[in-house]
Amino acid sequence: MKRVHRFYSDNLFLRATAVISTDVVREMCTIQKAGPLAAMALGRAVTGAVLMAAQLRDKQVVALHFRGNGPLGSVYAEASYEGECRGWCDQPNASVPFKDGRIDVAAGLGIGLLNVIRSQPFEKAPHVGTVELVTSEIGDDIAYYMQQSHQTSSVIALGVVLDSQGQVEVAGGVLIELMPGATESTIGDLEAAVTAAKPLAEMLVAGSNAIQLLKNLTGSIPMNPSEHPFDLKYSCRCNQDRAERSINMLGREEIKEMIAKSESSKIRCDFCGRHYTISFDRLREMLANFDRMN
Repeated sequence: MKRVHRFYSDNLFLRATAVISTDVVREMCTIQKAGPLAAMALGRAVTGAVLMAAQLRDKQVVALHFRGNGPLGSVYAEASYEGECRGWCDQPNASVPFKDGRIDVAAGLGIGLLNVIRSQPFEKAPHVGTVELVTSEIGDDIAYYMQQSHQTSSVIALGVVLDSQGQVEVAGGVLIELMPGATESTIGDLEAAVTAAKPLAEMLVAGSNAIQLLKNLTGSIPMNPSEHPFDLKYSCRCNQDRAERSINMLGREEIKEMIAKSESSKIRCDFCGRHYTISFDRLREMLANFDRMN
């Protein structure tokens, strides 16, 4: 299984995460039945969420919700500190014309907002930060959020390479953060390394591992590994109870209409593809609960 790799520099002015996310991105895109455009956007978003989450603490979760006016609609990605991740897209079969011979993720996402939701155990409500999409290329927007919300300058490179059939061939990414007090010397060394770096997609196609992806962007800067012993996996927290709660959220009249059809209700989880059935008798119980409450 793949893991997220964490690093810090000798002087502690840099911290970084790097990952090869091919397996989880491929599984997610298969579940979503994602076309090439959605695969690129979802793959970048989930990889970015995984990199951010690895710098959190136990049981904490970060979610990225890209809400644009482009044909993709919303793109959502979520990851936990423990390496569990998932994602979905409103319109997985959307498409736009190529730009310079490449899939145009920015046109697919369009103009809009990025909501970053950070959750931790036992808190009553998650913390939500919102910024405008600056390029709609996913990586730049995450970096902009980190600068605006946390005053943290960062370098983020996210890549998804598709094969000739439009399927995910390889995916991965690197996130490097400048910590408070970083010297001009450290900043200069990082800028020089980033300028000299090879394109991430080229590194991925060449079969580079996560450590090699990091070194490509940090050059000669000494970076030390930091333990993060969690396998990366595509995971969903859906269950029968959550499915029933989603039906309840539709309201009394919607449930009454379902009962009038004299049939069970079927729900498919957008994240994992599992199907849940809410029986006719259970729907009647839900309606009775609404009536008792009112």
